[in-house]
Amino acid sequence: MSDFLSTPEGVVVCLYAAISFQPGQKPNYNLLNTLFHPQARIAPPATDTGGVLKSMGVEEFFDYFDSRIQDIISVGGREEQVSYKTFIFHNFAHIFSAYQFILFDSEKPLARGVNSLQLVHENGRWWILSLTWDRTEPGEELPSLAV
Repeated sequence: MSDFLSTPEGVVVCLYAAISFQPGQKPNYNLLNTLFHPQARIAPPATDTGGVLKSMGVEEFFDYFDSRIQDIISVGGREEQVSYKTFIFHNFAHIFSAYQFILFDSEKPLARGVNSLQLVHENGRWWILSLTWDRTEPGEELPSLAV
């Protein structure tokens, strides 16, 4: 895993692998915990949190995410990157990553959207410092993010 932590893009690859989960399983919260900086903040779409933007710490996010996936744990699903764009300046990076989440018993994405990640390089590796995202509306196409 340490090779993945040497680039911002590698951290995002690990993020998608950790968010994905097999039928009857949960996301890999141990791996997720190693990807997020101890001071990281996560902000889901306001539509998920009663119409009010809410910034969460990592553990609070795990509880939130766990509650959001209860209905689909038996099926499992994978979140995959469709396209991305990375901006790096010295010790910080910003990645826009278009994604789709697909249940294992389906070919059609359950959700699609864009993750906005800010990463920092500290102690010889990259960390996710902040994550926020929004989903597409029905019929809306994902933006094409050129690599």
